[in-house]
Amino acid sequence: MKPVHLYPVMSAKPPFSVEVPGATKVEGEGIPRRHPAAKDGIWERPSDDVNTVWDIVVRSSQKYGDIRCVGWRKLIQMHKETKMIKKFVDGKETEVPKEWAYFEKSPFEFITYSQYHELCKDVASGFVALGLKRGDRIQIYAATSVQWLSSAHAAMSQGMAITTAYDTLGQSGLTHALVETGAKAIVVDAHLLNNLVEPLKTAKEVSLIIYNDADAAPNPEHVEKLQSAHPHLTILSWDAVKAKGKEHPAESNPSESSDLACIMYTSGSTGTPKGVYIKQSNVVAAIAGIHTAVGDFVGGEDTLLAYLPLAHILEFAFENVVLYWGGTLGYGSIRTLTDVSMKNCAGDIRELKPTVLVGVPQVWETVKKGVEIRVKQQPAFRQKLFWGAMSAKSFLLNSGLPGTSLLDAVVFSKIREATGGRLKVCFNGGGPLSKETQHFVSMAIAPMIIGYGLTETCANGCIMNPYQWTNTTLGAPVGAVEIKLVDYLDAGYSTASNPPQGEIWIRGPAVAEKYYNNEKETSEAYSDDGWFKTGDVGEWTPSGHLKIIDRKKNLVKTLHGEYIALEKLESVYRSCSYVQNICVYADTQKAKPVALIQPHEVNIKKLAADLSVAGELETIVHDSKVQSAVLKDLLAVGRRGGLAGIELIDGVVIADDEWTPQSGLVTAAMKLNRRGLTDHYKTEIDAAYKKAGN
Repeated sequence: MKPVHLYPVMSAKPPFSVEVPGATKVEGEGIPRRHPAAKDGIWERPSDDVNTVWDIVVRSSQKYGDIRCVGWRKLIQMHKETKMIKKFVDGKETEVPKEWAYFEKSPFEFITYSQYHELCKDVASGFVALGLKRGDRIQIYAATSVQWLSSAHAAMSQGMAITTAYDTLGQSGLTHALVETGAKAIVVDAHLLNNLVEPLKTAKEVSLIIYNDADAAPNPEHVEKLQSAHPHLTILSWDAVKAKGKEHPAESNPSESSDLACIMYTSGSTGTPKGVYIKQSNVVAAIAGIHTAVGDFVGGEDTLLAYLPLAHILEFAFENVVLYWGGTLGYGSIRTLTDVSMKNCAGDIRELKPTVLVGVPQVWETVKKGVEIRVKQQPAFRQKLFWGAMSAKSFLLNSGLPGTSLLDAVVFSKIREATGGRLKVCFNGGGPLSKETQHFVSMAIAPMIIGYGLTETCANGCIMNPYQWTNTTLGAPVGAVEIKLVDYLDAGYSTASNPPQGEIWIRGPAVAEKYYNNEKETSEAYSDDGWFKTGDVGEWTPSGHLKIIDRKKNLVKTLHGEYIALEKLESVYRSCSYVQNICVYADTQKAKPVALIQPHEVNIKKLAADLSVAGELETIVHDSKVQSAVLKDLLAVGRRGGLAGIELIDGVVIADDEWTPQSGLVTAAMKLNRRGLTDHYKTEIDAAYKKAGN
């Protein structure tokens, strides 16, 4: 029986990881550590009846038949509003039009596990009827949806593999993925059809285009243009393929555990995306790893809001483990999560009322700042009550005293209603989160646990057990991998130090064995005995938890020869109330870094009003008084976060445009595109350094 309520406090007793029995100490390396449940053998599967991803669909259909499996909302109408705003263009204040879009959506509609199984079989039969065969590869170039996941499962039920592309990927990246993987078919969102015209001039093996028109029909001109440019193509809707499969059912011919499941491209946050060669056995082991960490706390009674990109391994692994547990998936999108962008209906969170929510740092910072805004709008005595309750709850939990349930009911219940009122655990992955934000969300909404993994490790590395809750570490290794630290002496990290520090290496059945068609990158990233070199620098705590302290690729040596870790600084500064997103930039010829920020619109407008600065967001961000006030607050946040003198920023650039995957300033996984950002704001960065006297 799973616990009804989880609390943000460490109640379990260490050690939370153990050294591998009989392991030989190697000079310059630490002894590998494992999850205690995997001490005598790493987990390869969550249960004996699961050897492939398709086995999960079949098993869950048999075990959970009439239980709700997946749900989605239909788009009823888009509401658009246009206003003229003032913006600086080439240094001059100019009036330009700006459009706001609002979504009106239906309530969630659900199908059962049995119905989902039949849906996948129909789509798979459609693939076969249209000429696809075992061993073929299907490119999925689309946003997260039930069509995405069922297309992947359908392919695997017929021994085919999928290749992934974020729906924001440019044409050159898409061409590279299509050509490199030799894809025979593409599943694509209808509005992206026009993006295929040029790539298919090079990707000659593609013969079938399947478009998802669940939210909107394709532009007929785009369909005609694509067909005219490539007459050999068969172009059909996803529903038409499903209908064809229902008319021509095919026997399942599923992949085996050693077969390719997916070629998944890394997010490209540290360079050109690489295709990770992920086998069926890797995905199954990854599901086992997640299950060992949190399977005792979440399961069949839980509902997950699915909105992160399925082209990212974190979302793909989590959705499949929810199906293994018999839970419910509700599909939403990053743009419709909250009520802010909705008309005549609630956002996805309030509508679905999930019990589990997975997010990346930017999502959680937005949630925290949204709560803080609501608190500031209350009378003074209610504000004092809220912050007093936060302190009291933390004290009671750490002291083992009763009373937290009363605080939850009296003070925090209204805040929890904004997230549906049923959240029992939150999960952060995809990047470092500030301790302050993790603590805030955990106390005010639901305990937040942290996960660490990479595409190459199928999202496996460490996941925090809720009973081991802390806001200072990542948790312990999951059951499908083992982890060791290796000396990185160039930056002063040694496994012989106390506590042990070094580059994090990961090995196990969840770890992919190579990059596809890329021997050079494979040989650099993998050791001869199967260890993946993450590039992250970690430290073991006495309790057996792992914490990340640096990242090799984002360590910058400043003017005086001292290293600073950009991601560490960003995780601290991101908690500033005026920051929506942040990129710290350090010039090697300067003593200190500067910060580029995408401002939090509500908070920075309030700041401008307090400073008697009038205007729209696009103009107030250029005001010197606003910039000085934001810099002052960032420095205060940095000092509270324990940053050293060389880590305190020297200047700030406040952006007047959004950082989106469409603008190329962040990746589809919402990771910073550092080169894109620094190139885009080069003039402003130079000005910030000059203003600081550098």
